[in-house]
Amino acid sequence: AMVSTQSTGYWNEETPVIMKYFDENYVDGEWSIWTAVYKYNNELTMTHKTNNLVKGMFQRLETMKKHAFGLMYIFGNPNDQVIAGIWMGRGDKSFFLEDDNWTTDIVHYDLERLDMSKP
Repeated sequence: AMVSTQSTGYWNEETPVIMKYFDENYVDGEWSIWTAVYKYNNELTMTHKTNNLVKGMFQRLETMKKHAFGLMYIFGNPNDQVIAGIWMGRGDKSFFLEDDNWTTDIVHYDLERLDMSKP
């Protein structure tokens, strides 16, 4: 319930309200948080192509919405772009490995699990 509540009810709130809910409901091990950074940023040239890359990833991850959610960002300018994001999902292992549709794109990203016990 945390994913659906967090992603639908709280994102419209102010940051302190969101963080209070998160702090009260996040249980390490039941959930994990990961950063994702695209491995081939040097190949990103045109912004519309980079946007399509990220949109395609989200289309393939549609079935993940009850298990995880995330935000992906495109930083920079044409020929100097970075794709990076943050994800929260069920379990203490990489939830991207749970379904073939979820691994299609994520193999092109460096994933790092965040230690939520450290501020």
